[in-house]
Formats: sequence, structure tokens, C-alpha cells
Amino acid sequence: MFLGLDRSGTYLKTVRSDFAVKSTLDRTPLIRLDYRADMGRAPSSHWQVHAERGAFSHLLARANAVDSSRVGKPHDLSSLHIPVGGERFRPCLEDLLQFLVQECGVDRRAGWLDVIERGRELWRHRQLRATVRDAQEETAQVLRDLGWAVDSAPGVDSEEYPATFSRW
Repeated sequence: MFLGLDRSGTYLKTVRSDFAVKSTLDRTPLIRLDYRADMGRAPSSHWQVHAERGAFSHLLARANAVDSSRVGKPHDLSSLHIPVGGERFRPCLEDLLQFLVQECGVDRRAGWLDVIERGRELWRHRQLRATVRDAQEETAQVLRDLGWAVDSAPGVDSEEYPATFSRW
């Protein structure tokens, strides 16, 4: 994980994270969860699956045959970037670890799920705080709708950061 400062220069922000499950035989990735705050063409947060499936490869090959600029590597499913929620709503490391234990049969120790769930809760609360900073007026309105008394503070930058909600 690589950190920088957010747009306000006050809070730490993840600018890049790379999670990968690799083969012990040849060290090639099986699956990757990548996040890049400055991603251009692909979704900022995405899975890349390093596996092959005939029907999927066929679809990509046909798209490539029609227009090779659409799909650059039609026989390489790992070149696909499968979106998973963008900057604020992306999966965390704990999601990947639980996937490995529950879906792939990876070994675990007693109490592992409690640790995973505590870490996931911490992650999601941090992301919630960051989202609130990005959408302060929307947050205030939701709280007002729930019966809270919320007033804007003078001199506080409450400008919404729309990239959080619109960027792929």
C-alpha cells in the first residue's frame, strides 16, 4: 500500500494498493486486486483474474477481430480490469483473505474470522469517514432527514468531491 495526502492536505489517503495471490511453483499471479487513485482508462479499483475460460476468450477474440483497439490481448483474461466499487467502496485486504480461506480452502488459525471482521470493520469506518469528507452537504442532509440538527460551519470547505462518486 502506498499513501499520500488527500486533496485537503490533511488526511492520509491510499494512492495505490496491490494485493496478489501467487502460485508457489512459478510465482505468477492467480488473482490480483489493484487500486490506483490516478487510474485513467481502467477502473480505479479492479480485480484481475489470471485464468483462462474458452467462452470468455472467444468473446474477446471476436471483439478483437472486429476492432483490435477494443481488446488488446484477447487470449489473456488477466488483461481485463473487473471494477469493484471505485475509490471509496473497494474491497479491503480482509475481503481477499476471507475469500482465500472460505472459497479456496487456505489454512487458517483459530479466531481468524474475528480478526478478519475487526479489520474489515475498521477499514469500512475509515472509508465512511473519507466519504463523508467528500460529500459533506449530502451527509448533513441525510442526518437532518434522520432528525439530527446539523448546521454548516463558517469557513469550512464543504465542497463535494464528485470524482469519488462518478469516476470508474
